[in-house]
Amino acid sequence: MPRVVIVDQQKPWGSCDRHGTIRLNWRIIQAPMHLDDYVIVHELVHLRYRGHGPDYWHALGCNMPDYERRREELRRRGNGFA
Repeated sequence: MPRVVIVDQQKPWGSCDRHGTIRLNWRIIQAPMHLDDYVIVHELVHLRYRGHGPDYWHALGCNMPDYERRREELRRRGNGFA
C-alpha cells in the first residue's frame, strides 16, 4: 500500500518517489474531478514505472485511455487553481 501525503507546493500536481510515497498538491482539489483522477492515476502508474518512458505512457493509456486530453486540460487550466 503506497503512502499518500498532501503537500503545499506551487508545482508539480503530484509526484511519486522511489520509496512509493505519493505526494499530491492540495490545490488539485480545486480542479474538476476528472483532472484529479488524471493526477492520481498518473502517480499510481509511477509505482510500477519510474520514469516517463514508452512503457509508462502505454500503461497510463491502458488505465486511462483519454489521459492526453486530461493532461492537456490540466496544462491549460492549471494556473487557475491557486
